[in-house]
Amino acid sequence: MRFRTDCGSDVCRGTRKVLFTMAALLLVFALSPLRGYAGDLSGQSNTAADVTTASNNGISVSGAGTSLLPQTQAADQSLLSGLHVSGYGNQLFGMWQNSTGLREYTHSRNSLATSRSLLQVDENWRLNENNTFFGREWFVYEPPYSYNSANNPFYGAPNHASYGSMMNDYYNNYQIRDFWWQNKLGPLTTFVGNQIVVWGQSVAFRVGDVINPADTCWAFGFANLEQSRNAQWMLHPILNLPEWGPFTSNFIEAVIEPGFSPVWWPEQTGDPYHKYREMITAGRVQPCFPAASHGPSARFDVQYTSQPVFGLTAPLITPGAGGPNFNGNLASGFANVNQPAAREFMTCSQLAPLVQFPYNFFLRPGNAGFIKPCRLGFNKHNNPISPIGDATLTDTGFWHVPGMQPQNWNDGVRLHTLVGSTEITALYYNDNVSGGVPWSLKWTPYTNLWNYSFYDIQEMGVTADRPLPIPASWGEYFPAVGRGEAVYLNHVSVGTMQPGYLTTQRYSDEIKYMLAVDVDQAYAPWLTQTGNLTSFFEVMSTIYPDTCRLCGVGNDLSSNLLHTDVDALMSVSTSWLWSDIVPTWAMIFNPKGRALAMFPTLALNPPWTKKYFMQLGAIEVLSGDKMQNFGLFKGQNQLTAQFQYNFDLM
Repeated sequence: MRFRTDCGSDVCRGTRKVLFTMAALLLVFALSPLRGYAGDLSGQSNTAADVTTASNNGISVSGAGTSLLPQTQAADQSLLSGLHVSGYGNQLFGMWQNSTGLREYTHSRNSLATSRSLLQVDENWRLNENNTFFGREWFVYEPPYSYNSANNPFYGAPNHASYGSMMNDYYNNYQIRDFWWQNKLGPLTTFVGNQIVVWGQSVAFRVGDVINPADTCWAFGFANLEQSRNAQWMLHPILNLPEWGPFTSNFIEAVIEPGFSPVWWPEQTGDPYHKYREMITAGRVQPCFPAASHGPSARFDVQYTSQPVFGLTAPLITPGAGGPNFNGNLASGFANVNQPAAREFMTCSQLAPLVQFPYNFFLRPGNAGFIKPCRLGFNKHNNPISPIGDATLTDTGFWHVPGMQPQNWNDGVRLHTLVGSTEITALYYNDNVSGGVPWSLKWTPYTNLWNYSFYDIQEMGVTADRPLPIPASWGEYFPAVGRGEAVYLNHVSVGTMQPGYLTTQRYSDEIKYMLAVDVDQAYAPWLTQTGNLTSFFEVMSTIYPDTCRLCGVGNDLSSNLLHTDVDALMSVSTSWLWSDIVPTWAMIFNPKGRALAMFPTLALNPPWTKKYFMQLGAIEVLSGDKMQNFGLFKGQNQLTAQFQYNFDLM
């Protein structure tokens, strides 16, 4: 059995590996033909095109269907003549392929993984040639899941007995997702309102995509990268610049986010952890990393080690009778406390004797001086329900989301140019909420108090793309485009069990880069006479220059933080019968543990209309290391069926 402590709304807060994995797993629909079927009816946004077409319009705001609007408006037309209302209704079903294999997470053996109903409504209102409004609303409903309701961990306090049932309303979402006004004044275009702004080049990984925090509460394999982004209230001006020598299509854009980001949908206002002190700023940060809850596990949670890891875990000699943070099988005779909470068990004199030697390296000569009596009865009084709530062994309290004072605003600038056929951008972003994630959990030494704090990081990066030099005889069939981006982040927090870092927190720089080759709509008569071939190949790497052997991946995970981690993506799609049958094969490979995630999909359209369609898919996760990267999701294989109807009201 395990003894494990939570780290917020789930175990994986503070792990970039998990976040990159979640973004990659969104590919099951992000790379599917689904984006094209809604087309100008806003079924899905073409996130990749938002960047690559920037040289044409200087605008990278996702979700706007400006091409839907009439280009001219006669003087005698009514004000509503420029209003266009469209959207789609989507129903998604997912079934676990092996529900009995999920005993790691839940007592439920129900095979239903998801049943998600989504209605999206878009309004494009063109007042005149210089002023446009855009709005998007979401209405999402998911039923109660036995997966959650059956989670009855062995908590000591009676009010913890059925905590899982409190998650049944968590995935519902009713919100004004985007709402902004666009004004054109000469060379200046200004967007004001709740927006999604994409500066990155990757279609799967978040590298230069630094502005909008991600929502992974429900997005495991079920939404594209666009849908997982949370819009932010901001001022977003774009100024076109004159040509200068070989530099053409020049513009500079800025974003200023004052921190006003209210939320009212259940995943944050109804959060059982009660981690947000003020709802008016809660939308600045990510609600789930990657699951809605851990301890008990919510759907799409990650794996945990069943073996002790020297320096990172604290295997107990006797698990005892359980407690407010206890979860596991009392009959198994094994309990394991993962980092960073293992620090409390290794250094508090009341708990240290429970840890098996030699795994408690603080009992070794030279480290014994760190073991002292701890005060374990403190209470932050933020909620009495959560496994990390009042007076527990890991009492975390409210999360410290920065307020709306000017010093806490997020702001950034991006410069764009075109040199020949090469598109180049350079970006800088000042992020006062650390990407919406507090990263590592910080301990108040020799107490039971922990805290999550969002902090300021600086991000600098470049992106580039250009057609590849391919012989004309090949270029006709394989029109390839190369893409690349790199971002440097300074002073990123990293969890550590090193004795010299008693708070379990240290800092490191971080470097992320991505290289890709695209083949877009290639003529492939050898494959199909009524369609084409489209493929994406991406390699993404994350480097921590200052990592260490006792640095861990995120919180409550028992895997060492790698100095360099690599993911490779391949996606290939084609079509037959003029896009009535569209198969797509996408997969991601990670060398450590030889992890392989595969996302095959098949979209089927009736030949008489493009208004509705069906898409069948699968999610398969294979790995030899269940503690590494997306191997954390091993066993959560699913079969999915999606039905969508696109409508155009006016």
